[in-house]
Amino acid sequence: MNAELRDLRWFLVLAEEEHFSHAADRCRVTQPTLTRSLARLEAALGVRLVDRTTRSVRLTEPGRRLRSELAVLLPRLDSALRSVSAHPNLRLGFTWLLPSGLARRLITEFEQDSGGRLELIRRDERTAGVTTGHTDAAVIHGRPPAEDGLRVVELGVETRVAAVGAHHPLARRRRLRWAELAEHPLVVNKLSGTVGPSLWPSGARPEVAVTCRTYDEWIEMVAADRGVGVLPRSARSHPHPGVRYISIADAPTVPLVLVTPVRAPHPLTDHLERIALAAARESALSRSHD
Repeated sequence: MNAELRDLRWFLVLAEEEHFSHAADRCRVTQPTLTRSLARLEAALGVRLVDRTTRSVRLTEPGRRLRSELAVLLPRLDSALRSVSAHPNLRLGFTWLLPSGLARRLITEFEQDSGGRLELIRRDERTAGVTTGHTDAAVIHGRPPAEDGLRVVELGVETRVAAVGAHHPLARRRRLRWAELAEHPLVVNKLSGTVGPSLWPSGARPEVAVTCRTYDEWIEMVAADRGVGVLPRSARSHPHPGVRYISIADAPTVPLVLVTPVRAPHPLTDHLERIALAAARESALSRSHD
């Protein structure tokens, strides 16, 4: 048996995405390269891992078992390699937005105090790569789904703003109420977004105009007037020329959290957490004095 580690990693991504094109994008390879990788792995193991049709990718029973094992083993392998490395890099994930002030502080203080290096990695996944082992920790908006193996530390909460295209009927408004948005179709980021129709009362929920898999798709759909979006307020610091941001008087808040694995964490995880919590406390104090 001669299964390459790279092929195992790429198989795990394909198993998560269940789509060759999306998986190839995440692996930063072409689709034919990913297809050849899967063929090598199946040949090495002597089993079929994936049933492929023109429309879908489905795991076979051996494929499901391998996915389950790799989801545990690969992060542990990465942790073992880091523990003996002379370069203790920590991979900090984020989805579509990492508050710039927090990012600067984390990078500066982590690298000064720990002697390690903080690497920022964007992952369009709910936990920004923590559950898949692609990152060691992540700062994300919204609590991830309850599941074993994650430590979630709240750093603060944010209010939300509406995002509309520059020519949308709401674009001239300076302030909205939450209930008003129910009258307009939503653009929903189903992987890393934090807003869907369920946040509104039953019977007064907006329709979903379009769903997206990445923030880049999401913001372009909003700019094209396909629907209205909702984001944490810090999105104002990342403007888009075709989008206007509008305050929402009574929108539900969204938590900003630090997510780390409970099992086989990075050796410098505790150090990162202390810096993040200190930064969050000082940020909250400064806001109270505004």
